Amino acid sequence: MGFKKNINEKVDVIILAGGLGTRLREVISDVPKVMAPINSRPFLDILLSFLNKWDCINRVIIAVGYMADKIIGEYKNSKKYDFKIFFSEEKELLGTGGAIKRALKYAETDNVLALNGDTYIDVNLKDFIEFHKSKNADMTIVLKEVENANRYGLVKIDDKKKVIFFREKQPASERGYINAGMYVFKRRLFDSIEDGNVLSLEKELLPRFLKKMIYGYVSNGKFIDIGIPESYRMSDKFFNGMSLQ
Repeated sequence: MGFKKNINEKVDVIILAGGLGTRLREVISDVPKVMAPINSRPFLDILLSFLNKWDCINRVIIAVGYMADKIIGEYKNSKKYDFKIFFSEEKELLGTGGAIKRALKYAETDNVLALNGDTYIDVNLKDFIEFHKSKNADMTIVLKEVENANRYGLVKIDDKKKVIFFREKQPASERGYINAGMYVFKRRLFDSIEDGNVLSLEKELLPRFLKKMIYGYVSNGKFIDIGIPESYRMSDKFFNGMSLQ
């Protein structure tokens, strides 16, 4: 069973699609990172099609900045999805945290889902959101256990799945949980954040939010970060055969 068609039980979604994508420039230079082609299809199509599988989505807000015109031109009048698409445009890039704060002007649900525009994690959104609500969490982060967690940054949780700390990237290899780039949070969590500030969600806001109720939801689903050339080159094979229409 899915969610009932009731706005109080749905979530708005923010897709972070404004970054420069400097690490991918050697591979992709004529489109923004979120539009990087995978099996002849923009990566953003894959994210939107994933969201479209769930009836808990109210509206999708794409936070755009770098090459915003290419994203807006492609999706402004799209009729492919069951939700409406809005655009939160940054004239000057605000970072992941600043981008979320700006995009919240277009959100209307109490809980909001945010996705990185360069990562994909196969997760049961219904279970994820229900877990978040059951914990009465201020924010819940999708976590993925990987062999080399230090490449991404390590996330430690206690036995109740509450996040204890975040550790930035380290040179040594260590198995553990990483932030998979998907969050659901109470929109009031950002009330004290001033719009227009350049802020990193990962480096500045998440450590600050640890004073609140922050939980980790562990997913065993497939995960990929297309933001670096090595991973991007594997993406065609990763998504080949997956049903994301």
